[in-house]
Amino acid sequence: MDVIISAVANRTGSTLVQRIFNARRKTLIWGEHGGIVSEFVRIGELAGYFSIQGREEKEAYFKSGEDPNTWIANMSPDLERIREGVGQALKACFSAMYAEHRDTHDRIGFKEVRYGKPEIELLKSCYPDAVIVLLVRHPVAVWKSETSYWSGDAGLFARIWNERALQYAELHDPDRGIHLLRYEELVERDEAVLSLLAELADVSRDEIDNVLDVNLNSTRSERSAIDIEQIRALCKEGMERLRYID
Repeated sequence: MDVIISAVANRTGSTLVQRIFNARRKTLIWGEHGGIVSEFVRIGELAGYFSIQGREEKEAYFKSGEDPNTWIANMSPDLERIREGVGQALKACFSAMYAEHRDTHDRIGFKEVRYGKPEIELLKSCYPDAVIVLLVRHPVAVWKSETSYWSGDAGLFARIWNERALQYAELHDPDRGIHLLRYEELVERDEAVLSLLAELADVSRDEIDNVLDVNLNSTRSERSAIDIEQIRALCKEGMERLRYID
């Protein structure tokens, strides 16, 4: 996996950035896959729980010379072995999934809108050389773009956005190949953002402009003042960390 585009939520510009990367002919950034990396995180957490809970049983069993009459119901391998197994499983899954058209592209990746810090850290451990682009957008603008993803529940959306926004701010580390982009600066064609994106995607500014000039599936509707007020209150900390100060 060479490129991972992860947005703080739906309607945050992940498809736009995907299109910019795909402007380079030998780059293929696939779309969303339903957030399946979260399942690998969950597997690791579940197996890790038993590793911790069964640690004393394991130690007692091997100290006994593997006496079969020792209680071993929850004996499990070390956490390190579990993490290695989860990583190998994820890489095997993606290797098979994204083999399609791999022979004609030298950069492969995907974009997703469902991941927070646990998923990004797992992906980075599996693909340490991958370019990771984290995308954020003002939560009110996201809510005005679409509400159905959160069943019209502004509070649910705001809590998810704020949690991930704080995580994305923490994850941002260009030295690790993890870059944070604000949607607003991208569409406003901020020079620094476009220069960074041109470098990351290995495309020209003209190629970026060619994508930005085509507006696909843009939506915006007015929302209730109550929803907007709730979102601003619940997202206050994340907005401050990401410099969304009204």
